[in-house]
Amino acid sequence: MKNKNYIIIFILALTILSCGQNSFEKEINGKWYGVENDGFTRMYFYQDSLIFMEGDTQTVKWTADESKIEFDYVEQWPYQTLVKDSTKTMFIEYFLSKNNNTLSFNNINDSTIDGNFKLIRAKNYFDFLSKQSGVKFTLPNAIKVERVGLYSKYGMKIFIGTINNKIVTISEYGNGLDSIKTDIIRFKQNLNPLDEYHQRKLDSEIHFRVFADKSISDQKIEKLIQKINKSYVKKVFRIYETDNYYNFETLAGKPIKTIANNANN
Repeated sequence: MKNKNYIIIFILALTILSCGQNSFEKEINGKWYGVENDGFTRMYFYQDSLIFMEGDTQTVKWTADESKIEFDYVEQWPYQTLVKDSTKTMFIEYFLSKNNNTLSFNNINDSTIDGNFKLIRAKNYFDFLSKQSGVKFTLPNAIKVERVGLYSKYGMKIFIGTINNKIVTISEYGNGLDSIKTDIIRFKQNLNPLDEYHQRKLDSEIHFRVFADKSISDQKIEKLIQKINKSYVKKVFRIYETDNYYNFETLAGKPIKTIANNANN
């Protein structure tokens, strides 16, 4: 009889735990990456907490119903100012796609934040890039590969993998290498250097970050990249799988030979 009581208590405990979230919250659970800023905005929804990352990281409590997400966060100010940090309640109107893979924010009760942006559900940053680009790839593991020593915002992404079981090579703008010159111009215009110093910084640090499937050899990448000549971009890095994919500045990358950088050697 005592054993039966233990079983009943155990089942009740599981039931209570499982009832900790409503059905809308359960659908939102997971890792989400911002589309508009290359995954810089990240929201990891768990049963007991929300980890919100956008430069700084905050862990907060959250709730949701069929149309709104609510959580408290600390509004942080630069230490030089006299304004003290304060806690604010965030209300976000949202829409979850039918396949539960896209989270759209339509209205936020904070005028300092853009009220319309989207997030993609993904296992990690690389999975986010794969889903955003539509290119399937699995990166090779990093073995004695150093991190890319250039600022990530100057790194234009190229993806080599499969779409509908066909191997493709496209830029972050969805175009093939035959349009690479136009894409580079667009990339530079988006960076919009403010002065001569930042223009020199852009010219010296602009590079390609190649996210290629592990089945693609370095030699094949070199042949594909040969379309990038002296007048384009001189530095190319093949990106490898690392544990630090949450940080743009710690991605591991191996230099790839091109006509441009060979000319300088």
